[in-house]
Amino acid sequence: MRFRALNATFGRLERRSLSFAPGLNIIESPNESGKSTLAAFLRTMLYGLSTRERGTLADKNRYLPWSGLPLRGTLELETEAFGTVTLQRDTVRANSPMGRFSAVYAGTGNAVTELNASSCGETLLGVPREVYERSAFIRQSGLAVEPDAELERRIAALITTGEEGVSYSEAAAALKKQLNARRANARNGQIPVLEGEIEREEALLAELRSLQAEQSEAEDELTGLREREHLLRADLAAHDRADRQERYAAWEQAKRDAERAAGEARTVRQLLADSHAPAREVLEENRDRLRFVADLEQQRRDAEAKQADAERALNRFDAAPRPAYRWRAVIAWLILFAISLAIPAAARLVPFELPSAALCGCIAAAVLSAALLILEWRRGRLRLRAHAQERDALSAALREAEAVCAALQTQIDRRMALVYDDIPAGDAVSARYYVDTKLAQYGTLERMEADADNRRRYCESFPEPEAADAGGPAAVRPERSREALQYELDRTAERRTEAQRRADYAAGRLQAVGDAGELAAALAQKRERLSVLQDEYAAVALALEALERANTVLQNRFSPALGKRASVYFSALTGGRYDAMALDRSFHALISEAAGGAARDAALLSRGTIDQLYLAIRLAICDTVLPEEKHVPLVLDDALINFDDARCAAALELLVKAAETRQILLLTCQHREAAYLAGRENVTILTL
Repeated sequence: MRFRALNATFGRLERRSLSFAPGLNIIESPNESGKSTLAAFLRTMLYGLSTRERGTLADKNRYLPWSGLPLRGTLELETEAFGTVTLQRDTVRANSPMGRFSAVYAGTGNAVTELNASSCGETLLGVPREVYERSAFIRQSGLAVEPDAELERRIAALITTGEEGVSYSEAAAALKKQLNARRANARNGQIPVLEGEIEREEALLAELRSLQAEQSEAEDELTGLREREHLLRADLAAHDRADRQERYAAWEQAKRDAERAAGEARTVRQLLADSHAPAREVLEENRDRLRFVADLEQQRRDAEAKQADAERALNRFDAAPRPAYRWRAVIAWLILFAISLAIPAAARLVPFELPSAALCGCIAAAVLSAALLILEWRRGRLRLRAHAQERDALSAALREAEAVCAALQTQIDRRMALVYDDIPAGDAVSARYYVDTKLAQYGTLERMEADADNRRRYCESFPEPEAADAGGPAAVRPERSREALQYELDRTAERRTEAQRRADYAAGRLQAVGDAGELAAALAQKRERLSVLQDEYAAVALALEALERANTVLQNRFSPALGKRASVYFSALTGGRYDAMALDRSFHALISEAAGGAARDAALLSRGTIDQLYLAIRLAICDTVLPEEKHVPLVLDDALINFDDARCAAALELLVKAAETRQILLLTCQHREAAYLAGRENVTILTL
């Protein structure tokens, strides 16, 4: 079989068409251009799209076209059995992507009845999906081989004598399931469950004997506790009667107190009425007036003190000497001025002439004397003016203080006149005393009325005790307090409840356990069933042991054959450096170098060499499990990305040779594969 052409709306591929040639097809494309999507599309067209997977990474969500178009595609195949066939899968319902399938002969509308949606791939390739994915469908991220029941069955069928119907892992899993069903699962295993049931029923038989004794003991304790509760309740009833009698006496006393308080309040109110006391509001208003008058009187006293201070200051000012001219200085300046003028006059009378300098000095002295005389006269006038201004200020302060005192006295007289209109008093002191006295009486009346009202309300808040509570002999209180009796009663009730619970539990358990004879018969049946299960468990364990021995023989037979085929490919890929390989049943590899030396675990190799090892194993598996007559195509997605140039060339040579018998699609993000095989026969270079 080989791929001829496709048209896909799948992931990044939107209405994308591509044709393939026989032999080796190298499909070049950069990263994230849809190579892996193309490989997934080919697999989906053959085997369908799983709708059971969940999450964003499920294929049905992962490969939704970015444009929002529904998933669909066609794939044209050339097959040995049916000739050229066109497969088509598209989406009809959103919950079933690519759920509609058709297969027709190319160029006609005739359906290929042998092909259907679920078995198309297995019919065309001869292997189920699990085998194809682990052999001919090689991805870079899934290059390593994992064991699978289908792959194991195919290997066993082709390497051994032909146990193709079932694999070791399936048979072993079935036997282990049987073992687990009987013993391994501690919660649901048949043997542990049955053993637990037997143990529980044996415990029930032992419990049966103790339940009757426990029930009898609990009933005896209940009888004693009920008697104790009766005595305690009688003592509490005596407390209740004594409390009722005390409440009745207290109620009567409160009633008398309320009547007495109401009478006292009426007496005080009558006294106020007899004394013709003004209303309380009038008294409070006049109390405020008197307080304001007291404030005014204080202000008046302060003003009178300021008036007295101003009067004393004026008197002291008037008593002080008045400033006057400094006559001595004036006389001295006048004498100096006269002398200064007399000297030049006398110079005319003497027979000789005075020098001009002396005359100039006399003139200067005269001028200076005149200036000083004028300055002194002006200073005297300024002192007299300042003295007059200071006296005027003191007189004004005195007049202002007198005016304030007069205004305050006027306000006092006006407000006291209002007080005297309401209060029978002749002065402020008597008025204050009268107001305080009457307000105190009103306060006493208010408190008395409030007390009387509270006592009345207290009496009304409780219903009148029954007369029977007051009659009869006085109740005798028990010596123990109510709290102590109630505490013991509660404890006794708890003990009685617990004893009742134990008695009920014992009775219920006795009823639930049932008859001892029936329980013994059921135990005998379960012990017999346990013996059968234990025999079955031993038989299944023996069968599993024999199967494991047979599997060891099978492993020793197919592992060398598969390892031998893989060794040939691995030696070619590594240029002959490694020539021997051993594989266990899980495909774990040990390798040996051609130069000799001990075998090494493949995990110790470099990343590139490990990829080459697993590619060799994959090719060997393809030779082993894929039907030769089907010529199953190989799909390799970036499988050579970690190979160096030399080993990449060796791998390409292997693929070119393998392409002689089967079609190979090599998807790569590099150009070296196409450059190396350019112009080679049976090699086609494509671009996605």
